[in-house]
Amino acid sequence: MKIRTRNTLLASAMALTPLMMASGGTAWAQEAPTAAEDETATHTPGVITVTARKRSESALDVPVAISAYSGEDLNALNVQTVEELTAITPGMNLNNSIAGSARSDRSQTALIIRGMAPSRGNRTSSTFINGVPISDGTVTGIFDFDHVEVLKGPQSAYFGRQTFAGAINMVTAQPTDYFTGYVSALGGSRDYLDLRGAVGGPIVPGVLSFRASGRYFTRDGSWKNNAMPGEMLGDQSTRSGSLQLDFTPTDNLSVKLFGMIAHDDDGAGATGVLLPEQANCEIGGNPFFCGQLPDLLPGQPSANTEITPGLQEMFANYSPIMSQDENIDHYGMVRDSNHFSATVEYVTDSGISLTSMTGLNRNSWTVLYPITGVASPYENTFTNDEFAMENTDWPFTIQHRQKDFSQEFRVSSDPDARLRWMAGGSYLWAKGYEGYAQLYFFSGLSSDFSSTSENETWGGFFGLSYDLTDTITIDLDGRYQSDTIMSRDGATDVIGYEKTYNNFLPRVSVQYKPSPDLMLYATYSRGVNPGLGIDPLLSVPPEYAADLEAQGVTHGVKPEILDNFEAGFKGSLFNGRLIFAGDVYYDIWSDKITETTLLIPRPNDTPLYVSVFTNQGRVDLKGFELEMTARPTDELTMFLAGAINDSTIKRGSCAFCQTMTGDGDATGNRLPFTSKYSLQGWAEYAVPVPSMGDYSVYGRGEFTYKSGVYASEGNYAKTDDAAVVNFRLGMRSDGLSFEGFVTNAFNNKTYTSVQPNWELANPAQSFATYDTMVVGLPQLRTWGFRVRYDF
Repeated sequence: MKIRTRNTLLASAMALTPLMMASGGTAWAQEAPTAAEDETATHTPGVITVTARKRSESALDVPVAISAYSGEDLNALNVQTVEELTAITPGMNLNNSIAGSARSDRSQTALIIRGMAPSRGNRTSSTFINGVPISDGTVTGIFDFDHVEVLKGPQSAYFGRQTFAGAINMVTAQPTDYFTGYVSALGGSRDYLDLRGAVGGPIVPGVLSFRASGRYFTRDGSWKNNAMPGEMLGDQSTRSGSLQLDFTPTDNLSVKLFGMIAHDDDGAGATGVLLPEQANCEIGGNPFFCGQLPDLLPGQPSANTEITPGLQEMFANYSPIMSQDENIDHYGMVRDSNHFSATVEYVTDSGISLTSMTGLNRNSWTVLYPITGVASPYENTFTNDEFAMENTDWPFTIQHRQKDFSQEFRVSSDPDARLRWMAGGSYLWAKGYEGYAQLYFFSGLSSDFSSTSENETWGGFFGLSYDLTDTITIDLDGRYQSDTIMSRDGATDVIGYEKTYNNFLPRVSVQYKPSPDLMLYATYSRGVNPGLGIDPLLSVPPEYAADLEAQGVTHGVKPEILDNFEAGFKGSLFNGRLIFAGDVYYDIWSDKITETTLLIPRPNDTPLYVSVFTNQGRVDLKGFELEMTARPTDELTMFLAGAINDSTIKRGSCAFCQTMTGDGDATGNRLPFTSKYSLQGWAEYAVPVPSMGDYSVYGRGEFTYKSGVYASEGNYAKTDDAAVVNFRLGMRSDGLSFEGFVTNAFNNKTYTSVQPNWELANPAQSFATYDTMVVGLPQLRTWGFRVRYDF
């Protein structure tokens, strides 16, 4: 993907003024006591105000494990997306390789917190913008942050649906009652360009203020496409903008309106395939991969991304969901996202607040990718019409649309009272559509509207906090949730399956503060992950349903349950120069949804292999998490965070193992796609330059480590450990700054995701066993320069 205006844009970018780096920002750093407070507030490293319990309070006072990043932190690390946030946060992983296909891109990602890898078709964590849910978890257009909260452990009591393992809450920078803003530009290797800006101020002083932001981002991929000379894999491009209005007609009433639009246009994904000839072991007598995965073969990665007459016919005539102008005309992904939220708050003279939060989201994307993963070496002898592919390449396009509506009402007591309370209700409706078209070398061009999923969730929640003494506080939170899940026929919209699940989700915490600078806490909480909108017994011909029931398969896939036991500590020493937080946890994950391959004998025929989702699993998880920020001198700031996240499958199946060995028992193994050990740290040394007024010079080093992840519950194959090092050197003042940087300085090439698959381009493929491995490829070494001017 080549953007013709890049050279001009890069020249313009280099002429702009420097990008300001965080002044001693930390992973607990605070810009302001509240999200909307004056941006010139005194910066106090080590403390951030969060809204993890629907009220503003210091992260050091909340009995929840939180990794919090101020806007300054994220700016310093150049983190702009959930994927980048996952990369720097210990205890988090991301899997963007889609099961059953050779695809690794930005369309769908599975966020994994504390090792709780979701089953295919479900998620264990959710994403929020200013407390408003994003039902499909995809956010690429938000960059103008006040702060971001990564909440670990079940957050169902306050955040509701699909916060089983945790939640990510992105809080945007707020409008101010004076004019302020910034412009920034970044230019780097591989045509890396990132232009951003924001401006805000009063429209009607004291009554109405605004903040608007915009971003243009583009970057070529890191990996040469060996099948298409001159083309790279992994190109990305995003354009986004947001507008926020803050209306305060009286001292008691405030209305906040926020809107965001984003457009992504990516090239073919950075996907690699480990081929059958690279197999290094046998599993059940079948060649495959064991231990650390090998490197790609010479000549890989490769993908046939030629737009043929057959693909042009697909573009022109096959669009089962969206209008033609939303379709795609190249390999890669096109996505449009829209988000709107309205928050209305009224505070009575007695301190009681009444709050309404309304959210609307629409996200639609189309991907075109070679489902084979590699450029096929096999000649196509199966179809020979005018649209046929020359080789057995298999172009595949998926169209997906997701929309949702959410509403929450709550009433809260005076936050300074000895007994603090909150009560409210919420509603969430979400509906997803998906369809596909393909140019299959066996059968030619075809398409289908494959599925429609829908959910409707009602909830009522409460929170109580009572100070027994000046040092002991008891918290009791809970939510009653009713979750209706529907699956509809894609073509007729007729409901094929519908089920309602009701759950009560409590959280109980005890806090003890032996001193103002130390807090100890213990928490029990329960989380629920919604069931799937499918009925396994309806997924096979009726005559085989009894055979599935005999093997333990039931109607419906009910919710997963997580019981979380956690103890932790938070505090500061040496007059705030050392800030720390840590926790240990033990979780019991019951009714885990597992994918199982079952065999049904058929008279006078080969056995029928059926892949179904069932509630047959239990997993025990345990871990330790620690974060520390230290400022031993005024010039030196250091941050270190680490996590150990372990899991043991007590009862569960492994579809991969069943296929390869005939035995699907995964008991005793660890969950896949998640790192047991992770570490993130950085150090910055900044010294003033007296001869240059308020300027200072700084150097900064960053280090991220994550241990390898297993490719399946069988624990046969594993990625290598990943260690990424970044360096930054720059100069800054109160309003002007510039920086040179190199990221992934030692060119780490560890795979970012992994998924067993078949050699789909091989016409002789029987699908009896897996024989390839699809891997995601990382961004390689990147250097550049960035500038920022604040006004």
